Order: sequence, then structure tokens, then C-alpha cells
Amino acid sequence: MTDTTRTTPAVTSLLAGVTKDDIRRDPFPHVVIRDALPRDLYDALAESMPTVEYIGERIGKPITSNERYNYMSELILNDPAMPQVWKDFVTYHGSPAFYEEFLDLFQEDLLANLPDAEEQTGPLRELRVGRRHRDSFETHDILLDCTAVIGSAVTGKPSSYRGPHVDKPYKLFGGLFYMRLPEDDAVGGDLVLYKYRPGAHKFHTSASEYGDNRFDIDPSYVEEVTTIPYESNTLVLYPINRLALHGVSVRSLTRHQRRFVALVGDLQHPLFDLAL
Repeated sequence: MTDTTRTTPAVTSLLAGVTKDDIRRDPFPHVVIRDALPRDLYDALAESMPTVEYIGERIGKPITSNERYNYMSELILNDPAMPQVWKDFVTYHGSPAFYEEFLDLFQEDLLANLPDAEEQTGPLRELRVGRRHRDSFETHDILLDCTAVIGSAVTGKPSSYRGPHVDKPYKLFGGLFYMRLPEDDAVGGDLVLYKYRPGAHKFHTSASEYGDNRFDIDPSYVEEVTTIPYESNTLVLYPINRLALHGVSVRSLTRHQRRFVALVGDLQHPLFDLAL
């Protein structure tokens, strides 16, 4: 992690200027926004992003090939070594204001795919917004997070961090903001969007490091629709539902780290079931 002595740039939203006209609906509603942040802000974040070694040491996770290391917003905010630009960035993107921006963009699509959602949660516009690992569901209805994520170097053999899957059904939305290093010449590590093949399909579960289950699907049940390249200063954001199938393409052997920010909104209870 490299700090910067320049003046801290003002934080602007990743969704500033994004409209419903930017929504793509094949194979499920999502936006892909290139040059999502002003260059000075992006550079300040990119130059001071924590490394996998930094995060691994602080969360107590050994460094292995092509593994994911999460530095959640509460850790960033309580770390004296993290620069103010990161603290401002994660604060805004875990705030009620960002949640409102998400709803302004995606509420219609979200309810079209999950028509019973508000019967389970109450009116989406009235949910009490908190932050993961600071607040609880005793006092809040949805907990947001903005997490700095590093994928470690790929050693041994090329691999995919994760194949086709649907995010956990208690999450309202998911987002990836890519921060690829300029010198990263690895092939792969792109986001692949899928749709179901005709006929029956089945998910399989596996335990995550957070004590809940992940939902993955055998590639034989799905087909690729599009690939979104892993490119710097690029945002991908989508509401989560049964159709939101995605995965990471195989990444070549590389010493470079795969860097992005993860955006999530967690609910207390799942909004849908997956065929198991």
C-alpha cells in the first residue's frame, strides 16, 4: 500500500451520471460503466489500495494461489494507516445516499424479477440502512458494505477463482469496481455472465469463510452470454435474483494481484430460493 501526499480529492459516487438508459438486460439487469470515477479520484484510490500481503496479515489469512482477500469497510475505517480518500470512499458507498441511488436506477427491474420482495422486506424506500460489522438487524433492515478486495497471484496452474454461481439470496445487490494495475498483463480474470440452458438445473452449496453457504452451478447447466473485461475504473452493478448468474474466467499464471472493490447490500432473510 502506497500513500499519497497530494490533496485528497473529493469523493463522488460511482453512480454519478448513470441513468436507466445505461441498464443492460441480457441476460439479467446490470450496468457496465467505464471511467466510473474522475481520474484524480481513481488514481488516489488505486495508488493507495492495500496489497494482498497487507490484508492477509490483518485478517489472519495465509496467502495462497488465486484466493480472495477482503478488507471490509469497518476495517478500513478503523485502520490509521489507510488514507482518508479510502475512508471517504467506503463511507459514501455504504451509506443511505448510495442505497437511494441504487434504487433510483434498479428498483423497477428488481421488483419485476422479485415481485414479492416488498412483502418480505417492507417498502424498499423505507428500509433502515446500516453498515456491515458496525450495525445489526436489530436496528437496521439492510447492511451495506464497500470492501477492498485483492485476488492473489496465480501460481502452479491457471485457474478461475469461481465458476458460474448466483450470489447469496439474502443480498439485494452486488457490484464490482475494477482497479486493475497498469502493468497487469495476465490473461483472464474477466466477469462472465450466463443464462440457464433449457431443462432442469441444480445448484450445489459449499460453506463460505463467513459461516454461510455459497450457491454454485455446474457449467453444463448454463451457457455464456457475454464477458465483461477486467479493466481499470470499470463498474459492474446489478440487483440479485435467480437469473443473475455470473462467474470469473480462468486467469493465466501471473505474479500480479487482481484488484477490485465489492459493493453489497445484505438483508436478514433471503428473498428467493434456489433449486437445490
